[in-house]
Amino acid sequence: MGGVLRTARTGVASERRNSAANRSALILVALVLGTLLIQPAVEARTLPEKADPALYAMAESHPDARLPVIIREAAPTTSSAERLVRFLGGSVTHELPIVGGFSAVVPGSAVPRLTASSDVARVWGDGRVRMATVDMDQYDTYPINTVWRSAINLLQALTRSIGSGVGVAVIDTGVVPVPDLKNHVSYRVDFTPERDGLDRYGHGTHMAGIVVGDGTSSRGKYVGVAPGARLISIKVAGYNGATDVSVVIAGLQWVITHKSLFNIRVLNLSFGTDSTQPYAIDPLDFAVEQTWRAGITVVVSAGNRGPDPRTVDKPADDPYVISVGAVDTKQTNSPYDDTVAPFSSQGPTQDGFKKPDLVAPGISIVSARDPNSTIDQLHPLARVGDFYFKATGTSQAAAMVSGIVALMNATNPLLTPDQVKGILMRTATRLPNQPGSGAGEVNAGAAVNAVNDLLGMLSPANGGLVRSTGTGSLEASRGSLHVYADTNDDGAPDPVRGEVTAFGTPWTSQSWSTNSSSGYACGATSWSDASWGAKSWSGMQWDAKSWSANSWSNAAWSSDAWSAKSWSGSSWSSNDWSAKSWSAKSWSAQLWS
Repeated sequence: MGGVLRTARTGVASERRNSAANRSALILVALVLGTLLIQPAVEARTLPEKADPALYAMAESHPDARLPVIIREAAPTTSSAERLVRFLGGSVTHELPIVGGFSAVVPGSAVPRLTASSDVARVWGDGRVRMATVDMDQYDTYPINTVWRSAINLLQALTRSIGSGVGVAVIDTGVVPVPDLKNHVSYRVDFTPERDGLDRYGHGTHMAGIVVGDGTSSRGKYVGVAPGARLISIKVAGYNGATDVSVVIAGLQWVITHKSLFNIRVLNLSFGTDSTQPYAIDPLDFAVEQTWRAGITVVVSAGNRGPDPRTVDKPADDPYVISVGAVDTKQTNSPYDDTVAPFSSQGPTQDGFKKPDLVAPGISIVSARDPNSTIDQLHPLARVGDFYFKATGTSQAAAMVSGIVALMNATNPLLTPDQVKGILMRTATRLPNQPGSGAGEVNAGAAVNAVNDLLGMLSPANGGLVRSTGTGSLEASRGSLHVYADTNDDGAPDPVRGEVTAFGTPWTSQSWSTNSSSGYACGATSWSDASWGAKSWSGMQWDAKSWSANSWSNAAWSSDAWSAKSWSGSSWSSNDWSAKSWSAKSWSAQLWS
């Protein structure tokens, strides 16, 4: 959850204990805010301009290792770079037209040849992301926040709109068909080896409940912000809540491609990395900007590493997107006594931008519970009856804003993302003397009422900004944390480092050609359904059966759904629970901040 369930929120390790589960748990892809940053020292000598220094050093010291990379092609419309990868003993794991390239796994010895090729514009190592969660222990016994709807003036907004017809994409840990959600999920996609779209971590389900939950199990007491909207769940992380930057980018690509099919107007990202790579060259920042330019408003949690400055996560650091911090409502209906939560990340960013853009309630927020998920088991005191769970963090705050954006788009379908951002910031309730509050606390009623005002239409945000090129390093985008994945199918997980994706494919800057900046480089032609075939997903793909209407039936979802057997100690192999994949560091208080 935004602060309580860490995606920052992004791992593809699975909780399932079959063969697919093993891969899942091992692929603990780390878009987690803090990867095991291992950047081998590079000698003081000239390196190829197209090489990521960390990847190059790793390749030289481990020529026989299989390295995950992201490659940007010099000519994305050809297959020359893909052929070169295969010729050098590598394999392409995923086409990433959103960045003008693809991910792959290559031998370390192949990196110099790749960087020397005229078919390759850039090669990066792949990086990880984690769910933006807070140290929940201190908040488990906090009283339920019963005033947040009043604090953001939500009831006034709901008199005009409930978000009907608007698609909200949530890139997270998946969802489960609890009563509050089962009639509101239009589609679910799974980028993890678990291949079922179900949430075993608990973060994605909580986010979904805040956005579209209908309060069925509470007779309307714990209803979400936009219960009329439709949720599209893109699962990028498994039971441990960690994923890789490359997996999130693939999820963003899917969202852009399927925007029209599901009327996706909003994208919620409640996770990030602690990378400080300039947004102007960062691949993840580039990807969220492409999504924004495709007409989808991107809402990102600022992170839970506050209150110090320069702690905003990536991609919340991107100046285009809406970055959301968290406030403590003090259990009063008025927003004027609200204060920025102590864990809420603050700017300026490494590029000097003020962040977050605005704030929303983020402490002890009740939403849908995912029975026996990782978070549910770790925090039993945070359970609210059989169907709900209270969580804390900027993830929850971001989910609220995503719901409000859905209300705005349902009221005026012609709004652009820049207009949405401008209206939200202009109508926010100012919080004087509160560093880290941005334009103020979101005011849902005022925002929805302003969507047809001439001032709102003529005062868009983001004027004069410089777009990201995405030509930077994938490894640098990961920040300090790395996930473990069995990218070479040898049964043993290895940290995903360098210019390689979690799918085992290389990443090059050529995959982000300058042509892709001229428009959102993700048209139906470049990203056809064929590109999602079994070949490109080698073991991580889904089939039609998995996504049929029958797979999301009206079957009841009780706490028995995750039986004790499925979570027993015997179901986890020694490999799954190795010190590396489940270390104390991974579950430190900082991770759950």
